[in-house]
Amino acid sequence: MKGTAILHTAFGVLIVAGFVVSGQLLSYGLYGLGAACFLAGILLARRDDDGSDAADSA
Repeated sequence: MKGTAILHTAFGVLIVAGFVVSGQLLSYGLYGLGAACFLAGILLARRDDDGSDAADSA
């Protein structure tokens, strides 16, 4: 859970930084990194959920 929170927080920080930065190319790079962090957070959360459910049902 902690890793998911860190990745989603990084997403928010990178998106806001993308709005603040004046360079267009740098903004797109920050948006891309933010999207990657968001997706990684989702994948990490799903991986954690799948492992715990299978172990509890056995």
